[in-house]
Amino acid sequence: MLDELAGSDFPVSDAVVDRLRAVYGHLAGVSPDDPLFERYLREDVVEREVFDLADAIDISDSVLDVSARHRGDVALLVPFFIAFEWFHRCEFDAERRLRYWGRFVPLMRVCLGGFSLYQYALSMFHLYGGDEARAEQASRRALDIAPDHIGFLNTYTEQILDRVERELISSGRQMPEDDDTAALNRLLAAFDKRPREDWHPIFHVSHGRILACLGRYAEAQGEFSQAVDLENARYNAWQESRDAANGGGNRDDDGGNAAEARKTIKDSTYVTEMNEIFDARNTCNMLSNMRSLSSVIDDAQDAQRARARELDDKMDELGRRFDNERIDMLEFIGFFAGIISFVIASIQLGDGLAFPTRALMVLILMGSLLVAFGAFSSLLESGRAVDPKAPKRGRLFGIRAGLVTVMAVGLVVIVVAMLMYLVIR
Repeated sequence: MLDELAGSDFPVSDAVVDRLRAVYGHLAGVSPDDPLFERYLREDVVEREVFDLADAIDISDSVLDVSARHRGDVALLVPFFIAFEWFHRCEFDAERRLRYWGRFVPLMRVCLGGFSLYQYALSMFHLYGGDEARAEQASRRALDIAPDHIGFLNTYTEQILDRVERELISSGRQMPEDDDTAALNRLLAAFDKRPREDWHPIFHVSHGRILACLGRYAEAQGEFSQAVDLENARYNAWQESRDAANGGGNRDDDGGNAAEARKTIKDSTYVTEMNEIFDARNTCNMLSNMRSLSSVIDDAQDAQRARARELDDKMDELGRRFDNERIDMLEFIGFFAGIISFVIASIQLGDGLAFPTRALMVLILMGSLLVAFGAFSSLLESGRAVDPKAPKRGRLFGIRAGLVTVMAVGLVVIVVAMLMYLVIR
């Protein structure tokens, strides 16, 4: 592989070949799906500035030139990922980074598409290119190929979280949709299965972001604090090792410390990762405040709805009372008219009849008036408003019990009067 890279149409220099040979030697026997494979290339090769921009460009061009002869070859994956990760970590201009990636990353799918590390690189290419759907698909494929790689789990989780957090903030909801909640719980369980001793600080950040989206804000803040402590400890340890490698802080001729004066990739990575931690913490605070505010608003709305229901009930009660009073007035008028009719009829029926017969006729007339009054009131009762909580209370056959009693008494009076009339005759 090294000979082909050196002899391609876009050859790499002998110095680059020598450095790549050392990388191959270190990775001998390490699976490309092992987290150590990716971590070594990122932390011990790229972040330690083993290669520069010119080297990265030469490597990417040379890899693309020889790729047709090395489909599915893990040896091709090493220089590919070095070039990819160099632009990822060292090229701070997003537009230029995407332009460099576009020259070789999507074109290597045929040759390296079966490797999880390539799918991770492809997901980053799509993510920075603004195609979040394809980025999520590629990160999912990387995780499917290497399910034990916590770095790929973290990448996939970050892309899910970016979408869920954006939806929560834009919609104002307190919790994600049911499908997203189930997905977050699965990711949380996947993180919890991994031993936490060797976690990168960003893994704690993703774990905390999941907890924040699920409403477990205190636990999320604990994860963020742990990430800050771990990030500072890692950076301080790296500074100490760098100072020791530079002879305890030797100074340049201008009196400045050479190690401190040089801007390193590790410095930039530290700042970037600390910014990610604080961004996650701020998002958690925002979600927590939104939930508290939503709870206050919901309580106020519930109280307002309760008052509105109470007012509606009172208005309904007043309406029922008004309707019932109108019916009562009509019944009173009917009853008063019945009394007048009874008096007039009693006077007219008395002419030329014996007293017993006359009394029985009056009884029959009284019973008829009672039945007529009950029937008339029953017709009016169909329009009477009833209490919706107890619509059948005090009713028989849908009619008020008092009216049923009045009609029954009237019928009894009529029957008794008729029987007495037959007996008298």
